[in-house]
Amino acid sequence: MLQHCIGENAGKVWRLLNEKGELTFAQIKKELKGKNEELYMALGWLLRENAIYSRDEEDKTFFGCK
Repeated sequence: MLQHCIGENAGKVWRLLNEKGELTFAQIKKELKGKNEELYMALGWLLRENAIYSRDEEDKTFFGCK
């Protein structure tokens, strides 16, 4: 069940990034109104699958679709 939830959230995160471009974690959370743990797991899934990238700029991390 947890894997299904993570996959579902990963899809939501990927669609958001695909539509809006690069976003920070705070922006993703605000848009999707998700729980921290669920969104971190979704981002980890997408990063592991090489579907998104992350980059650091000053004190922020940005995520975007590849």
